[in-house]
Amino acid sequence: MRDETTFFLPVVFLFAAVFPLRAEDLKNSGFEEEGGWQIITQGSNLQPAYANDASQTGQQSFAVSLAENTPTKKEDFAGIVQTVELTETNKGISFSIKDNYTGKTKSYHFMELLLDGEVIWEADVVSGDTKWKKVSLDLTRYLNEGKRKQIGRNEYQKETHYKITFRVFERKGVNRFGIKVWADNFKLLKETPTNPQNCEKKEIPPQLKDLLVYYDEADLFRPITKPEHFKKKRQQIIDGMLLGMGQLPQRPIHRSLEDFDIRVVNTQVRGRYIKQTIRFDAAKGEVVHAFLYEPLDKKPGEKRPGIVGMHPTGAAGKGCFESWPLCNFPIELAMLGYVVIVPDYPGFGDSRPYNFDSDRYDSGTIKGVFNHMTCVDLLQAHPDVDPDKIGAIGHSLGGHNAMFLAAFDERIKIAVSSCGWTPFEFYETTPGRIKTWALPTYMPPLEMLYKSDHRQFPFDFHEVAAAIAPRVFFSSSPTGDGVFPGWGPKTAAPSIKAFFNARGAEEAFQFHQPVAGHRFPWDVRQAAYRSMNDTFDYHFHGDLGLLTQREGAEAIPILKQALVDTNPKVRWAAADLLGTLNDQSGIEQMRKDLKTFSTGPKHLEHALEVAKVLATMGDVSGYELAADLATSGSSQGQRWRAAVVLAHIANTDRDILQTMGRNPVAVLKTMADHEKHEGVFFVFIDQVHKIMNDRSDMIDIFAIAKESKHHPTPPPGSRYRMAETFHSVAVRDKDKTWR
Repeated sequence: MRDETTFFLPVVFLFAAVFPLRAEDLKNSGFEEEGGWQIITQGSNLQPAYANDASQTGQQSFAVSLAENTPTKKEDFAGIVQTVELTETNKGISFSIKDNYTGKTKSYHFMELLLDGEVIWEADVVSGDTKWKKVSLDLTRYLNEGKRKQIGRNEYQKETHYKITFRVFERKGVNRFGIKVWADNFKLLKETPTNPQNCEKKEIPPQLKDLLVYYDEADLFRPITKPEHFKKKRQQIIDGMLLGMGQLPQRPIHRSLEDFDIRVVNTQVRGRYIKQTIRFDAAKGEVVHAFLYEPLDKKPGEKRPGIVGMHPTGAAGKGCFESWPLCNFPIELAMLGYVVIVPDYPGFGDSRPYNFDSDRYDSGTIKGVFNHMTCVDLLQAHPDVDPDKIGAIGHSLGGHNAMFLAAFDERIKIAVSSCGWTPFEFYETTPGRIKTWALPTYMPPLEMLYKSDHRQFPFDFHEVAAAIAPRVFFSSSPTGDGVFPGWGPKTAAPSIKAFFNARGAEEAFQFHQPVAGHRFPWDVRQAAYRSMNDTFDYHFHGDLGLLTQREGAEAIPILKQALVDTNPKVRWAAADLLGTLNDQSGIEQMRKDLKTFSTGPKHLEHALEVAKVLATMGDVSGYELAADLATSGSSQGQRWRAAVVLAHIANTDRDILQTMGRNPVAVLKTMADHEKHEGVFFVFIDQVHKIMNDRSDMIDIFAIAKESKHHPTPPPGSRYRMAETFHSVAVRDKDKTWR
């Protein structure tokens, strides 16, 4: 973490501003002198510049150009902005524009004039001629309404400073459609234009609360300029959250695991971990139901990072992950060696039914925070967990619960939120939708105290994100999320980023916006795990894994040296990591190790680990061993590892496999029908879904698995057998590659 004393320069930069001019003044209105305007851009290919190839008032104008065959993205723009003081004596504004495009392709490039972020004039760059045109706009309709600036929590003052922006804006991205647009001769008018060309009134983008200010003893806003101001800001955000959620009761002190009175309901051995269904006491008479995933491959005395996993909105609660092929991140993290606890949110899973009216909490949300902080207590007391390496991850309901926990609890070093938030104003996609937040399950004070008016509500989600700084906040906010609309996080992200930068934590805010709906895509999940590894200095493959993750191809020489290490686990880790870097140097050593470990029954699991590394690199040397052990392996570890090897081999070209007489899919089908052990069966199904590329083969395997006589009971909270769910998802996504 960066020393906080280094943050002063960024703050000075962030608070630098264009000093507004006196009323009725526009500096450098014809671009013949210095200053006045600031150039603004979003995207890199629209090129703004002061141009001397066309002018109405002298030698220069302002121009935006896009070269032919140069791509842009939707919502890219380039333009200029100037802050001026306007009064009722200002009746209008005029300026001149021209462009060089006379074609008929429309609805791509637009010229716009904005007043304080509101578009008051727009014109498509289409057809017409290349001559200068004068534009005159009426300002009275905006200025007569007046403007107030919030200077404190409940304090406002009259504001006369306005931002005037001219820009070229991309309504749609283009690939080869070049243009050039000029603007010149901006003038403020003392008379209202006779025929103003204003467009219809547009919605003004939501104005989010400024993160880089705090309020003083008089409740007036002050800029953050000292380290202690950040502490005040965080506490003020927490205070606002407590007003919106209700007070957080004092939590009991837990000195050891015995203090939680953990009751183990069920234990299952799966893959690399043990899954326990537990219940424990968060406080007197308050029980938390949870799954606890503990690693099997841990060295004596070794401590792993601990994770609080948060489930989405689903009746099964924590059980959602058991039949959720596309988002079972607690299970993926458990397979990577993390200790993971997944509690039921109040009113879900085994905590049903839950009476929110009779408990001691003002909201379901604050009860959730209480429970989740108790989960952190439990992880810190767990003998397998490093108490200084605790994180939180969640999707949807779990996504904002991960944020809330991290905001309240500074023991959380990284919070990962998938589809978990958007500023409240963006959530209000239809009138009254925000009332869903006021249900007893969430935050009743929103309606009872604040009349469902998000503008009066005492906190917003970008503030929650700021309260996590300088710790890591990883946000996945898909473009097509229909629950928490993605354009809200996109709008808030620059403000959050600026706050993290000022806090001296430039790399700690990690914003991802995949092109997806309300889901947590595979590649973004992997990025989240890499961020967790980096935060905790932990990797499944130890130091070699961290080195590879951080250095990429530069780690190859060291990995090659490790191929001859005396420790076989180091050798296959090195070969595996080289494979991820598209380097197959480890194949020969892995073939030797495979031959060594497969000669007797003692090291067959080691042999299968080596065979898996080979299979990921396209080598099928381990096929015969895996095909034999998949159905006849004497241990659970042999059978599930054999299934993983076969799933990877199934990705080999079908013609090559046929020529070699290899049929991994047939063996996996036999395993789907014969495997009796629940833990092996689950890992087999889960890994087939995550590894195999051929969706048709996957569907055929799941079709057999869902009819298995050995696994007739659906997971708790589900109507369907586990394999039935995997089958239906595979059928639904047969033309996709989602995992």
